[in-house]
Amino acid sequence: MKLKLSAFLVVSSLLVYASINKGMDPPEVEVRNDKPEIKAPAEPLQKEKDDEKAKQKEKFKDFLKALLSGFGKDDEGDKKGSSMPRSAMEYVKMCEPELGVPPKINLSECIEIPLYVNGVQKHGALRSKELDNPNLQGKGFTSSGSVLQRYEGRTAEGKPLPDVIWIAFGRNEDWDGDQRRFVGSVQMIGYNKKTGATAFFESRFRNLNDWVTQDKGTLRMRGKMPWIDRPKEFNRAYVPAPMQCVSCHQADPFVTNPFIKAAKIPGTDKTVVPKLDKDSPYYVIGGEDWDMRTMHIEGNSCFDCHRVGMKTVELFLDAGWDPNKHMPPRKPGSLADDYRELMDAWNKGPENVPNAHWVIPPARGKKGRIVGDDYPHKARFNRGKKSPLID
Repeated sequence: MKLKLSAFLVVSSLLVYASINKGMDPPEVEVRNDKPEIKAPAEPLQKEKDDEKAKQKEKFKDFLKALLSGFGKDDEGDKKGSSMPRSAMEYVKMCEPELGVPPKINLSECIEIPLYVNGVQKHGALRSKELDNPNLQGKGFTSSGSVLQRYEGRTAEGKPLPDVIWIAFGRNEDWDGDQRRFVGSVQMIGYNKKTGATAFFESRFRNLNDWVTQDKGTLRMRGKMPWIDRPKEFNRAYVPAPMQCVSCHQADPFVTNPFIKAAKIPGTDKTVVPKLDKDSPYYVIGGEDWDMRTMHIEGNSCFDCHRVGMKTVELFLDAGWDPNKHMPPRKPGSLADDYRELMDAWNKGPENVPNAHWVIPPARGKKGRIVGDDYPHKARFNRGKKSPLID
């Protein structure tokens, strides 16, 4: 089973990697008077092209290495075996007692994530370094057209579940506007605010053109995704979490950054993706053997409001994000000393730093707690690039 899953992830990753290496520069679209005007892209320097391609190849090699190491025989977190089912419909049944059923996703009714350059909204595949709110995935370009939506949880019979929310994320990765084949994904996250129960559904790494289209010029995603009333179609569109989603969704179920927070609920200044705090419960249905640890340092102000997922921080840093320009939100840079302490503890390993600990979040009505070296679900992804090995 491990071998099949590893092969599936590697092949899927190769398909995704191929999609981001189309050898042409994307067009830009600038919004003026609510009418998109397509602009011919300025020809970048060849060195910029070559540097970006080389950087993406190195990142992909690192990704594959980390991906495969997660299934290594020395990984303590892999010994128990996962209870994650094979099909999306099986996962729906597993999650239903805590989360109800997933929402019906109509991408046309979702909220587009706007992209800005110096406060002006633009469309197209834009250079991330020029954007006010790039997606922080470490790629040289961020495409417009991605969408988000929030749904209240419901049972299969339609009864509201006020403690449950679902987030749908249509992620557009199209670089060149070639609409014959959509490149991207549609993901769902279900979350129970009371118990912390969380579910991750990922669209299959395949062509989603059976369900997803894009507007010309703006690349906005549209279309209706299959729902559970068509089980075979739902299974064809989605899979349960194919790997430990907590390697990115580490502090809580929802990764937030300026890109994600740009999507607001219409008529409000409220973000589509909710903001959680350091006491928010969190566990993954079917991921009982996943590594749920995050680092904590007593007296460090970086942890006053929220938990900190250091692998998520590393992902953002690799994309050029500077924490001291963004955090804390009301006074960026004022916690520079705390941030240095944070990175030092991460690189050394919290077990080697005074007042630093590994902690797991509250879940199922139980409080969060410190865990030690006997924690049974250690995973290789959860360590700093310079920290000692955990084998």
